Amino acid sequence: MINSPPRNVGTVKIAADLPLSGDDAPDGLPVKDAITMAIKQAATVCGDSHRDACVTLQLAAYDDVSKGIHDPSKGAKNVELMASDQHIVGMVGPLYESLARSELPIANDARLAIISPATIDECLTKEPADGHCHGLAAALRPSGGNTFFRVVTTRLAEGPAAADFAFKTLHKRHAFLVEDQSPAGHALTVAFAARFRADGGSLAGSAESADLVYAPGSDVASIAAMRRQAASAGANPPLLGSDALTNDQYARAAGALARGTYYTVVGVDPATLKGAASFKARYRKTFGADPGRLGVQAFDATNVLVQAIARAIDDAGGNRPDRRQVLTEVARTTAYSGMMGTMGFDSAGDTTLKLISVYQWPATTAATGDFVTQIHVQ
Repeated sequence: MINSPPRNVGTVKIAADLPLSGDDAPDGLPVKDAITMAIKQAATVCGDSHRDACVTLQLAAYDDVSKGIHDPSKGAKNVELMASDQHIVGMVGPLYESLARSELPIANDARLAIISPATIDECLTKEPADGHCHGLAAALRPSGGNTFFRVVTTRLAEGPAAADFAFKTLHKRHAFLVEDQSPAGHALTVAFAARFRADGGSLAGSAESADLVYAPGSDVASIAAMRRQAASAGANPPLLGSDALTNDQYARAAGALARGTYYTVVGVDPATLKGAASFKARYRKTFGADPGRLGVQAFDATNVLVQAIARAIDDAGGNRPDRRQVLTEVARTTAYSGMMGTMGFDSAGDTTLKLISVYQWPATTAATGDFVTQIHVQ
C-alpha cells in the first residue's frame, strides 16, 4: 500500500492564559516559553491513523494581568475571547486557583479543554467527605460535564506523602499533629493521621512525647513560634510541614531551629528529574535560563493536548478537529508518557500521577530547602 502524501487540513490554536506582565510575570513567562517550545517541536500534527491528515499548530497567548497583578476578571474575559475563536481547541493554564474559579464555568459552557500545569486546590475537582469545598466543583461545571484537567495532583496528596516519608524514610513512629483552623490544614492533618496509622505509626499527645511534629498549616509565624516553644521545653523532634515553609520567611522566623525542618511541595523537582535533561538543555540554550518546576509541568501539559489533537483528527475522519473532539480525547488520556512520568486523568480531570517532592532546610541563611526525595502517592 502506498502512503498518501501529507495534506494540511487546517490550523488549530492552543491557547495559554498566563501572567505575562507585572509582578507575576516571573511565574508566567517561563511557562509561556515552555508551551512555545512544545508547540514549535510539534509544529504540524497528523492523525494517529489518518497520518496523511495534518494540522498546523499555533499559540494564542493571553495575559491575565490587570494593574500589575493576575486578575480573575481579566482571565474570565480571556476565556470568553478563546470561546469565540473556533480555531482554539484547548488551553494550557491557569497558574492560580483564583483564575481557575473564574475561568472554568466559561470554558465548561464552551466545551473548551483546560489543562492546568500548576493549580493544586482540591475543590476545583473534588468534594471531600468533610464538605469543606461546599460543592464548588459542581458549581464550576454548569454543563454537567468536565472540561478541566491538571498534570499536578492536589494539595491533599501532601498528607499521605508526608506520612509515608515520616514513617518509611525518617523511621518515625510517634507523630504530634499541629492543626490550624483552615479547611485545607485540617484536611491535611486528617489525611496524614490516617496514612501514618495505616503505615504502623501512632499519634502523640504532645511534642515532648513525639519523635516528629507534623504542622501543615499556612501560618508560618505560628509554626516557627511553636518550634521555639517546643525547643525551650526541651523537645526538639523534627518538624514536617507543607509548602507554606518553602520560602525563607520560615527560616528567618525560626532562626537556627529552621535547620532540619522538612516540607512537602506538590509536583516535581526539575533539577533531579532525569527524564527532563534534554528539555532543560534545549530550554536553557533557547532562553538562557532554567525552566523551573512550572516550565517542566507546562511542557507536559501542552504535549498532552498535542497528542489529544492527533487522536481527534482521527475522530474527525481525517479533517480538522473541533474542540469537542479534542476535549473527548483529552479526557481519554490514560498513558501519556512525559518528562514527569506516565499519567492519565480520572473522571474529575485529576492526574493519576500524584507526585510530591520533599525538601529540608539546610540553614537559616539558605534561600530555600534542599531536595530530599520525590514520593509517588498511591
